[in-house]
Amino acid sequence: MTIVAPHIRKHLSADALFRLVHSGFASLPDHRLDDTEITVSDALMSAFAMFSLQAPSLLAFDKARAEGNLHTIYGIARVPGDMHMRDILDPVSPKVLRPVFTSVFRQWQCGKALEAMTFLDGHSLWALDGTGYFSSKTMHWASCLPKVHRNGSMTCSHQMLGAAIVHPDVRAVIPLMPEPMMKHDGTEKNDGERKAAKRFIAKLRKDHPHLQFIVTEESLSSNAPHIETLHAYGLHSILGVKEGDHASLFQHVQAAEHTGQVTSSERHDRAASVVHRFRFVHDLPLNASHPDVQVNCIEYWARGADKVQHFSWGTDLRVSKRHVYHLMRDGRARWNMENETCNTLKNQGYNSLTGKPLV
Repeated sequence: MTIVAPHIRKHLSADALFRLVHSGFASLPDHRLDDTEITVSDALMSAFAMFSLQAPSLLAFDKARAEGNLHTIYGIARVPGDMHMRDILDPVSPKVLRPVFTSVFRQWQCGKALEAMTFLDGHSLWALDGTGYFSSKTMHWASCLPKVHRNGSMTCSHQMLGAAIVHPDVRAVIPLMPEPMMKHDGTEKNDGERKAAKRFIAKLRKDHPHLQFIVTEESLSSNAPHIETLHAYGLHSILGVKEGDHASLFQHVQAAEHTGQVTSSERHDRAASVVHRFRFVHDLPLNASHPDVQVNCIEYWARGADKVQHFSWGTDLRVSKRHVYHLMRDGRARWNMENETCNTLKNQGYNSLTGKPLV
């Protein structure tokens, strides 16, 4: 899948982007006092190469690595062994990597590659989702998220809030800098998705103050404080809602149906033998606790030959018969983030990513 025009491909080729990443890593500080024969930059580029080459583990990468190829392709002077790589990179804070993410993203902007990912009046569709990427019942560390079970045992985990720019017609996604979730100094409670989302949104807006975004998330994100945060930073949203979680909202939908305020429409896809049926209504309170937070509710049924699927969303975007189909596709595009990123990482391992590259 190619979304880059030929005349700008050289600026967004793997070689050009690898050089950009290497330059960003080279500018990071090295706080080690001794044993610096292998630089932090080389260690970070080695880790990047391991993911890029889809090695199944640090040990496998260490056994299979070819120094010449890694130097030629990734610009690595010396490749650390697996244990040495851990020792070098474990103390590196994730936040120092943000400028590298930002520089790569701006390279995409300058190359106009992001234009192919815009949808609905020039907006970029941005999917957010939390995921866990490591847990252990035997290893405990200061920044982990501990969970105590009923039998008294404890599981510690690493979790993060992942984000990516997605598009209904493009299988590939453009990942953004994730936000780690961890136990912060001086706090009793674990970090969570909502706190991480606040931090993530503030940082994203600081890095990209002028981009137009529509945020799509699962139903757990359809809560008043989160929606207010999105509005405060000028972000539109298409958030999943479920009758079991948003009983008050769906009661208002039914009441609006009885008074004739609900609009219905259908669209027939004969090629796929699917009937798309919609109903939507505007300006409903999200819940009884926050009547001032209002959403426009969309319900959607996909009727095929063998089954019927039902989805529903709350959005701040105005809905009409003309573009309700596009809003539905925006809402369902969240699964690109799930399938190409979170679920693949959790269930299959990072080395089995199958999505086609963007360049």
